[in-house]
Amino acid sequence: MRRHEERHGALEDHAAVAAARAAAPEFEARVLHRARKLGVREGWHDAILRWHGRVRLLLAVAAVLALVLGFGAAAGVLGDGGRAVNVVWALGGLLGVNLFSLLLWILATLLSRGGRGARTGVSGGLWLRLPSFFERSPAATELPLALGGLPGWSRAASWGVGAAGHALWALALLAAAAGMLALLAMRRYGFVWETTILPSGVFAWLVDALGRLPALLGFPVPDAATIVASGDAPMLEESGRRAWSGWLLGALLVYGVLPRAVLALACMVLWRRSLQRLRLDLSRPGYARLRPLLLPDSERIGVRDPEPAVMPRPVRHAARLAGSGGPALVALELGGDLAWPPSAGGGGSVSAGLAAFDAGRLDSREQRREALARFGAQPPCRLLVAVDPRRTPDRGNLGVIAGLADHAVETRVWALGAGDSSGEAMESRLPQWREGLARLGFAPEVLILGETAARDWLEGRELERMP
Repeated sequence: MRRHEERHGALEDHAAVAAARAAAPEFEARVLHRARKLGVREGWHDAILRWHGRVRLLLAVAAVLALVLGFGAAAGVLGDGGRAVNVVWALGGLLGVNLFSLLLWILATLLSRGGRGARTGVSGGLWLRLPSFFERSPAATELPLALGGLPGWSRAASWGVGAAGHALWALALLAAAAGMLALLAMRRYGFVWETTILPSGVFAWLVDALGRLPALLGFPVPDAATIVASGDAPMLEESGRRAWSGWLLGALLVYGVLPRAVLALACMVLWRRSLQRLRLDLSRPGYARLRPLLLPDSERIGVRDPEPAVMPRPVRHAARLAGSGGPALVALELGGDLAWPPSAGGGGSVSAGLAAFDAGRLDSREQRREALARFGAQPPCRLLVAVDPRRTPDRGNLGVIAGLADHAVETRVWALGAGDSSGEAMESRLPQWREGLARLGFAPEVLILGETAARDWLEGRELERMP
């Protein structure tokens, strides 16, 4: 996707960007989700599936060829039984090319690990591009190039190619072992070793050294007498032929099939780990263009904490206390244009009387905690909470009012300034304040609008019991 947009311009992606931003919080995950959405729309997803199918088909064809070539190698080495089998040439013919290719792979792996930029090599590049030969669409052509451009892909691809190569060699050698076993079961072979300048002791030592590991798995090893006798004439005795047959089969399995199978399994594990560590190079310009779209500085997340159906109601613990404090007046998050304490507004004796009960402003969390602690120690007999009626009541404000009411015998809420002025914002929010207070269990008369009514209630001139 990045390669295409860098060459041909950005695609229309409003729906994909919205889906990506809703699907994951991380930038890289959002980039991948967006690419997946656009890939389905542009046809790259189907091209990748076809590419995977061709890779699996090529691996299946290679596996069949490996089985056929392995069986054919065993038949070529043993022959039709009309001549004696040279055990040294037979073992070298079955394992020689395998060992040579294994040494080349080890050397290439060591060289690639020694360099800073590991490459997949000729075989890795061929495996990447070979499936594209069967389809000439632009999407199929871009796939191997896009894979090769991923950071860390070269190392992952080397392990993947190694796993496939070792698995094919293991299949070929296993087919050779199966072919050898079938031919030995159906034909009678004689075994011999030949030399002009080497003594028989050299072959005896070689046969014994190569037979030690297979012997641990139960494969037979010819004894010294059988080895010496096989140097003069083909071994035709029944026990000698079985010993040589078991020695050849065991050496092929232990030194051929087993190492390749272990290496294939190890490369498969390393390949999967390398794939898990693959990451996008987010410093590229193509990804930098997507960052403000997929990871903006701010975004609307909607309501994450919905309002409960039933608001918590004050339990009025202070109403059951015998010794209560005097009246108190507090201000809850007033606007900057509303003077506090009330005497600062120049309201004469009325405001001065209210200021006498002032217990402070509650604008911060610390101030609210201090007020709750103070009222908890000495609950007021009457508590008047002044609010700004121009603001919309939220759960935070209503929760503070409920907590304050829990520490007072009687509580009223004063819409500061509502009785002296009017405005569209204030008139539209007063019903919301009444509704919010009603959900807390307060009666409608708990909301006081005028300054005179507020002072009279604090001074006890108009006592009203809450239901």
